[in-house]
Amino acid sequence: MNEERYFGVSIETWGEGPHAIDDERLGALGWALDELGARGPAVGAGGIAGGPGATFGVYVADKPAKPASVWTAVVERGVTVFGDACSKAGISHGGIAHVEILAEEYFDREIDQDPETYLGVSEVAHELGVSRQRVSELRRSDAFPAPIADLSAGPVWKGSSLRRFIEGWERRPGRPPKDRSASRVPSEG
Repeated sequence: MNEERYFGVSIETWGEGPHAIDDERLGALGWALDELGARGPAVGAGGIAGGPGATFGVYVADKPAKPASVWTAVVERGVTVFGDACSKAGISHGGIAHVEILAEEYFDREIDQDPETYLGVSEVAHELGVSRQRVSELRRSDAFPAPIADLSAGPVWKGSSLRRFIEGWERRPGRPPKDRSASRVPSEG
C-alpha cells in the first residue's frame, strides 16, 4: 500500500545576467506553482545564487520497501513542478543551484522558527538588563557565548546563542555585598 507523504522543498537557481525578475512574474510563479500542485508556495529572486527560487510543499508516494527512492522522488517532483511553473510564468534562470528537501515534521519546525537575530553590545545589555560595561565583564566568562564577528563597530552575537546563555544564567541582581568581616576589628569587651 502506497501512502502519500508531505515534504518541504526549497529550490534556488542561478541568475541569468543583471536583470531582476519583477514582482509580476514572481506573482505568476507563485500562482503557477499552486496550480501545479505545490502547497503554500513562497517565491523570491536574487538569493545567494541570484535567480528565482521557491519554497513549497509536495506530496509523494511513500515506498517503505525502498526508503531512498522516496527522497529521489521528492527531488524529481519538486524540480519538475518548479521548472514547469517557471515556464508557465515566463521565467528563465541559469539552472538549479540548490535543492533542499525536508520531511514534514522538520519542514513545519523550520517554517515556525523565528528568523535569526543579531545583536551588538547595546542590544545584549538591553536583553540582559545590565549595563554595557557589565556585558564586557560577562564576556570574560567561559559560559558567555563568543561573538560571531568583531567589527569596527564592536562585537556581534547571534540572538539564539544569547538566548541559550540567558536560560542558564544564574543572575544575582544588584552588586554583590562587600565582605566586611576581614576589615572589622574585634571590639574589646
